[in-house]
Amino acid sequence: MLLSIYLCLFIFFTGCDTDKQGIPDPPEPLPPLPSISDRLVARIYFDATLSMQGFVAPGSTHYTRICPDLESVIVSGWKDETVNFFRFGEKVESIDRSTYLQAGYESFYEQEHIFRETYIEEVIQHEEQLVNAQMEANSTPEDTTGTDVNDTPEATIEGVTPTETVNERKQEGQLVVIVTDLFQDDSDITLLIDHLKEKYIKKGSEVGLFGLRSQFDGTVYDIGIGAGSSMPYRSNPGDPETFRPFYLLVLGKYADIAHYFDRLIANGFSDAETIIFSQYLVSPLLSFENAKIDPYNLNKKVVNRDHSRNPILEQYEIVKGSDPAKISAKMEYVPLPHAIPFDSNTFENPIIAEHKAEHKPDRNGENERSPDAMDCLEVTPTFSENELTVEFALTASLPRKAVYLYEVILLPAIDTYKVPDWCSDWNMGAERNGAKTLNLVNFVRGLTETTVRDHLPKIAQFYFYIKKR
Repeated sequence: MLLSIYLCLFIFFTGCDTDKQGIPDPPEPLPPLPSISDRLVARIYFDATLSMQGFVAPGSTHYTRICPDLESVIVSGWKDETVNFFRFGEKVESIDRSTYLQAGYESFYEQEHIFRETYIEEVIQHEEQLVNAQMEANSTPEDTTGTDVNDTPEATIEGVTPTETVNERKQEGQLVVIVTDLFQDDSDITLLIDHLKEKYIKKGSEVGLFGLRSQFDGTVYDIGIGAGSSMPYRSNPGDPETFRPFYLLVLGKYADIAHYFDRLIANGFSDAETIIFSQYLVSPLLSFENAKIDPYNLNKKVVNRDHSRNPILEQYEIVKGSDPAKISAKMEYVPLPHAIPFDSNTFENPIIAEHKAEHKPDRNGENERSPDAMDCLEVTPTFSENELTVEFALTASLPRKAVYLYEVILLPAIDTYKVPDWCSDWNMGAERNGAKTLNLVNFVRGLTETTVRDHLPKIAQFYFYIKKR
């Protein structure tokens, strides 16, 4: 595995001369980033355990200021929305809007018979029950088409109207907002990551984390470090470095989560730190479209007229008797807001592999794959600030006279993703520090690895034909 970036190279090769057999078509491009939902069903869950009570210390705090905005930015940010409210600890309890507006008061967190400990996985299970119940209610003969995981039917709860058609449902999104201090021990973190993986990440939904430091005067529970499992903590009103972090754990699709984060930040919370564990790093994927392309020892020539107007596909013919041919493509690289960071400073030779090599070509005129042709191509990516340059070089002679279709997908290696610096700064190690969060780095690293291993987020996708005469 590379230290920074590796490539998968897909090669399709005609099994005989192109006069006898058709030129292969490129595969379909990878799907684009889904847009912001027209309709949004949002559910906001408040951690109502005593560990959160310190955030409503006397006077205004960042926590009490953001509580009403959790709903208002949804109402103002989507054309059509529904918002429902809950609080949780060991159990989940539905609350009305008037009770939600009491989240800035100490009495909201004094339900000890229900909310003694924080079990975020209870929220995930509660969500699953709501969605399953609505899916059963909507399973009619007229509505048997599956629904995208990011556009799951809304739950049958007060204020939610079931969708009527599949077309409407495709434009509808879910947003789950969990407000918590995210204090979890090792076993809790492992369980929570497993739940998020199975119920959301593997099904194509994203997980977002919005962190904000706030004034605090209360007790920090469930530390589990040294003597005692809790400690009193009071921040210094004049020193933000002493403020205690709390988080919004947000579940949905990338576009809705990013839009929600952006609206909160614009509403006066520019000090927030964010990350979205998403299968998308850039959108659209980088390609030859809008790139500066310099071919070397290649003639620009249409070899497949069916794709002559495809802006992301290049077509060339090798100059006979020339030195090895090359294509250099330079393009702007702007990562999506809140995307998972990765190290792009150090490169080794790329790993080149044939995609789905286990699929054997049939003998009915299908185009064959050529491992020999694959070995002829060397791909070198280079980052410089917000610019990516990719060089494709034919380092050896292609096996025979034919038209070769190359597809190259660029993606970061799994071991190059980084935990953001702010997570390390806010993470509680062995010290008992009320301004830190227990196991934050482990949580972020676990979600990053799960997302990357399940989806292998892509950066670029290139297609090109090379004709050898």
